[in-house]
Amino acid sequence: MSTASTLHPMTGFNPSEPAILHDRVADQIVTWTGEQADDFRRACRARDDGSVAWREYVFDGWGNVLGG
Repeated sequence: MSTASTLHPMTGFNPSEPAILHDRVADQIVTWTGEQADDFRRACRARDDGSVAWREYVFDGWGNVLGG
């Protein structure tokens, strides 16, 4: 997937910071505000392929809100 390949690996994602996340399930970019950081830390599950499952999402890459 080309979108996810241009993003950072989920291992470096800080849920307290605003970001964009690629959801593999819907093949869409999700805007992350950081407001759900505590729930994300508590409920997310790392997957063997480097993605992270949380709620109905499977995030496989992240990027800064303003790019980079």
